[in-house]
Amino acid sequence: MIENKWLEIALYPGCIQGFFLSYLLWKNQRANREAIRYFNALLLTVSILMLLRVTYQPAFFKRFAEIILLPDVILFLTGPFIYLFTRALLRLPGRQLYPHFIPAAVHVLIVNSFLGLHLKGVLHYLSLRQVFTGFLFIEAAAMLSLGIYVGLSLRTWLHYREAFFQKYAAPFMGHFLQPFFMVCFVLLAFWAAGFAHKVLVGYTDYSIYTLFWVLLVAAIYFLAYKIWSTPALLELPGALDDEPDTAPAEAVSGADVEALRQYMEMEKPYLDPEIKIGDLADTLNLPKHQLSRIINQGFDKNFFDFINGYRVQEFIRARNDARQRHLNTLGLAYQSGFNSKSAFNRAFRKETGQSPRDYFANGQDDLF
Repeated sequence: MIENKWLEIALYPGCIQGFFLSYLLWKNQRANREAIRYFNALLLTVSILMLLRVTYQPAFFKRFAEIILLPDVILFLTGPFIYLFTRALLRLPGRQLYPHFIPAAVHVLIVNSFLGLHLKGVLHYLSLRQVFTGFLFIEAAAMLSLGIYVGLSLRTWLHYREAFFQKYAAPFMGHFLQPFFMVCFVLLAFWAAGFAHKVLVGYTDYSIYTLFWVLLVAAIYFLAYKIWSTPALLELPGALDDEPDTAPAEAVSGADVEALRQYMEMEKPYLDPEIKIGDLADTLNLPKHQLSRIINQGFDKNFFDFINGYRVQEFIRARNDARQRHLNTLGLAYQSGFNSKSAFNRAFRKETGQSPRDYFANGQDDLF
């Protein structure tokens, strides 16, 4: 129900924008399609809810009271879609989906119809006060559902981030999810405040709900623009579970390993901070799975560690070159192909078993 005209004005373009962003993301054919599917479901869910809010007509819902709570089913879908999107984005194996949508189904098939028919006067098992108490329980259940799923999503993300840093010495592209989860918790706090005010005082403070809606739309649309403008976010590698290798399990030849070694030493493609395995495979005219197998078997490393190993050695050579003493350590790290201080430190420790400071303990200047 809209009680604030300014909010109503804001939701109209927001609804249109949600449908447009969903279309743009779906057109990205090279993206993580499963993650896009779940995020589009979230975008469309929010957009449809906004459309229902701005087109609310009291006379219509009074006549068809049995569907008065139908828009609230979306509140039971938002949390599961955030959680499933997070798992898909982090390349985690899929799980059975049906249990996540049981609360929404119960709401539509039982709660919505039962309470709505009481409002319409068809059923008389509950008093009007009990019906409105039922409304409060529905809202509390929706808040609990969203809180649980955002918490599960944050825990999954933290577990993935830890595993990523243990497995890869590369920049972590998934940092943008943390502020999104934090905003979700702030939204829950505003929602809980509005709910508590309604229960204790006896009427709804729509200014709190207005702020809730503005922040909710802003958070989800920020995430959508972030994903659309940075396609690399949809290419996060598997960290918690190794992705299966569908290529034939055949041994690589020593000639292939040596050819790759010579190319890396002579052409130094690792100096490109944005290089990906597909880029290197295209340059070498090799299928990506074959290059991956050469690296795995011939060098006993994954692609990220293989590239960063060369970068570390390049850094050590430059660090010991008197002609480059005018550059500080961070400058040398960037020159060697790293694109962040944290990625450099992690890769250096993983390659040498020591921190840069300990490795150059006998140097004449501090590293940073």
